[in-house]
Amino acid sequence: MDCSVYYKWILNLKPTLIYLCFTMTDVEIVESSPLKKSDYKVVLGFAGAGFIGNTAAMFIARSKRFKLVAHIRSSYVPPMTLIIEGNPTPSFRIYVDETGSLLFAITENLISAEGCYAISRELMSWLREKGAKEIYVIDGLPFSAVSSEIKVLGYSNEIDLGKQGIQSIREGALQGLNSCIMEECLDKGVPFVYLFIPTNKLTNIDYGGSADAVDVLNKLFKLGVDTSPLRGGEEAQRRLSEQKPSGLGKVFKRG
Repeated sequence: MDCSVYYKWILNLKPTLIYLCFTMTDVEIVESSPLKKSDYKVVLGFAGAGFIGNTAAMFIARSKRFKLVAHIRSSYVPPMTLIIEGNPTPSFRIYVDETGSLLFAITENLISAEGCYAISRELMSWLREKGAKEIYVIDGLPFSAVSSEIKVLGYSNEIDLGKQGIQSIREGALQGLNSCIMEECLDKGVPFVYLFIPTNKLTNIDYGGSADAVDVLNKLFKLGVDTSPLRGGEEAQRRLSEQKPSGLGKVFKRG
């Protein structure tokens, strides 16, 4: 390619367009509190099937009073600001536990395919700089035919899940950020664990599945988080779905 043609094209752009060309792909991790380097185990809870990953991770973070230490700012992250305990909070954020041994990365956003690689590379680079040694992903697995006795299925490149009583999955699929994170882990030789929680819900919050996810993380990291509020949410949602909708409820009822 004739580089002079490329540069002429750039120079003919309006300043605003030039700015957009060079900034729209940026991914920035903004630290709100200093985070020292340590041998962290990292749990990733992203929005997915049944919203299990982000619901379970955020439930733990709030129950254990984890500290918000950073957030991701990017044009790839759809604009969303949460109000948590009266405070405006970014949608893609990173927490640390009180012992300084666990990091939780959580987002309620569904990230488009165009941004997954850029965000995963920047996130993994930052995590490795902070000393992350193991990556754990929690996600919903749309699979209604699985036995109700199976609460979790796992996949790992190096860690023996059998010691934790977790059955290994032999077939499955990862999508979006989780898929890109796995590629980064394989490329950089980082031990990872993917924990799949079976769910038959896609667009609704699966409170029971989220509770199962918390139970698994309790076992892995000895967190001691009470899951009864989530179980109660599942029962409340079931009762609500059984009620006959009327008025606007008929229009907006979600399956």
